Amino acid sequence: MRRFVYCKVVLTTSLVWVLVDVFLLLYFSECNKCDDRKDRSLLPALRAVISRSHEGPGEMGKAVNIPKDDQEKMKELFKINQFNLMASDMIALNRSLPDVRLDGCKTKVYSDDLPNTSIVIVFHNEAWSTLLRTVHSVINRSPKHLLVEIILVDDASERDFLKKKLENYVRTLEVPVRILRMEQRSGLIRARLRGAAATTGQVITFLDAHCECTVGWLEPLLARIKEDRTAVVCPIIDVISDETFEYMAGSDMTYGGFNWKLNFRWYPVPQREMDRRKGDRTLPVRFGNAVAPWKLPPHTVSLEERAKSSTRTTGAWPKSGWMISKTSFISYHQVQSNETLCHLQSGIN
Repeated sequence: MRRFVYCKVVLTTSLVWVLVDVFLLLYFSECNKCDDRKDRSLLPALRAVISRSHEGPGEMGKAVNIPKDDQEKMKELFKINQFNLMASDMIALNRSLPDVRLDGCKTKVYSDDLPNTSIVIVFHNEAWSTLLRTVHSVINRSPKHLLVEIILVDDASERDFLKKKLENYVRTLEVPVRILRMEQRSGLIRARLRGAAATTGQVITFLDAHCECTVGWLEPLLARIKEDRTAVVCPIIDVISDETFEYMAGSDMTYGGFNWKLNFRWYPVPQREMDRRKGDRTLPVRFGNAVAPWKLPPHTVSLEERAKSSTRTTGAWPKSGWMISKTSFISYHQVQSNETLCHLQSGIN
């Protein structure tokens, strides 16, 4: 009987110490983020423990609604980047997102020898929260062996937090992140070309500075390129509200394109494509008139000269060969992959 009591005491004491250790770890991890030493109290740790049991703003892609008392300030901040900056700053940089892929896409198995990729992201005076949420979503939802690096190209930003503060922050990330600075404002394409020239991965992937990647976004793109290295592939691009940052899944039965007035429009997938896919919506939508791939003579023409000789608005190529491309629009969007590649969606509701 006495031995049983001793065992209960030992187990209880051990449990108490485990809880104390967990609490101290949370305490110091939270306090290390405090800029002011007066904030290094038990309150941040206690707040962290409590917050972990509740959903934060924008988690799982839910809308963030600003209280009426803050509406005026929200409208002023909206003018800075033309989206709800107050809502964005309330959302975690690594917020959770729903998996909206078709069931058939979730069960697909991809080859172990897919080509790896370098991610190129161009920004100009981008908001801190949206830029880093893009970076974190790439890191968190890309297989580590496929992600070589992330290259951020600063197209002559003027905001102080995008200088030394950003450089210090990206040094702490688990994936190599490099920042290239354009000497003067050069525009999206020249900045992307600068980033492309600095990549070391087999595939170059271009992303906007205000998007979020969902789970399974990268593997289908690289798988299509592995099948045909001249392929130009695009993911489905869903919508994130510029007002509430709510994630809204797009339809895989439409694709984006331009009419003869160069206005962007949504078009239904034509019957010929539905017939070709034989009802399997996990197969990519093909529309050969959207972009035309071209072969690049290696080491003979500069990247800028190649761009000038092309009719495409954006392009991507690796050091040896050819790879991912997507057309970008000024919008806040989210990248997901339903295996219906070559299907472009973008816009703000």
